[in-house]
Amino acid sequence: MGTAMLSRAGMFRVPNGIAVDLNHRVFRLPSLHNILEGEIFLQNLPSIIVAHALDPQKGERILDMCAAPGGKTTAIAILMNDEGEIVAADRSHNKVLVVQNLSAEMGFTCITTCKLDALKSVCLPTILNESTILINGDNSSSMTSHSELSSNEEMTSVTSRRSEADKSCEKNDSTEQPNGGDNVSQAYIRKNKGRLKNGRGRTQCQGGRAGKSQGFPPNSFDRVLLDAPCSALGLRPRLFAGLETVISLRNHGWYQRKMLDQAVQLVRVGGILVYSTCTINPSENEAVVRYALDKYRFLSLAPQHPRIGGPGLVGRCEFPDGYIEEWLKPGEEELVQKFDPSSELDTIGFFIAKFSVGPKD
Repeated sequence: MGTAMLSRAGMFRVPNGIAVDLNHRVFRLPSLHNILEGEIFLQNLPSIIVAHALDPQKGERILDMCAAPGGKTTAIAILMNDEGEIVAADRSHNKVLVVQNLSAEMGFTCITTCKLDALKSVCLPTILNESTILINGDNSSSMTSHSELSSNEEMTSVTSRRSEADKSCEKNDSTEQPNGGDNVSQAYIRKNKGRLKNGRGRTQCQGGRAGKSQGFPPNSFDRVLLDAPCSALGLRPRLFAGLETVISLRNHGWYQRKMLDQAVQLVRVGGILVYSTCTINPSENEAVVRYALDKYRFLSLAPQHPRIGGPGLVGRCEFPDGYIEEWLKPGEEELVQKFDPSSELDTIGFFIAKFSVGPKD
């Protein structure tokens, strides 16, 4: 039991101070602030299980598509013993800096961060001619033949094939105030009015820049984690969800399908794709899995270890407007993990699906 001293937004934005004044503690634990810095990272149980479900191996190349704040990214690095490469991407400059800072704090060298919209994760073969694909953002001559990228036989060891072009697929992006004295343009104010109104973001005081990626060639990664942005109905405490409607909850699922389309292209044949959310909404969980299995016949649900969560939902849902949403089929429910915040496990609401990638058509 406690009294909130800040708004929910403030709790996640203010770097120090008291967020909740506890009147009664469930567990009498001391504060962990500045204790064992870089040695421990508090995380929800389902988030820990996600990293284990991905089952990363030493030396592999892995993509965390929506990586911030970096808890799952660093958990993956721990399981790999910091051997291999983890590309941690997020669309927000500030969020990428959060991952950078956490990675540096924990001393990892295998994590590379970049600013990248998950909906634009795949680098399109549209430059010069049909036989080449430009995979870096500048005018250098780093090209890879399209036939080479699409050859499944040559993608058996993605890690050893990483090129300098992949590394240089970045360019600086900044929202700093332009030079020119005290005069600030109206365009700058319009672009940054949210940040100017709310003050400095929680990472802007730390400085630094996040490299901006132009995307990656198909079949570039051994494993991909898509911890997709969602309605977050599983988070606790969930103090406010008044903006959500039946339509908006369904639309979240459509948005996640587009991200999954990108993720599927980036995993090599024989690789692993893990999809997860922190919501209990079937439109964002079981319905997305159904979409993936029906559209991509080379995908199959794979067993997860450890298995602690419950089964998924089987069946379908018919909406008032006549739209029918298909969920899991019998036998598939035990291959996913669904965490109910009201269950005896006492976790946040969460969903995990693991796909094996077979030969692509």
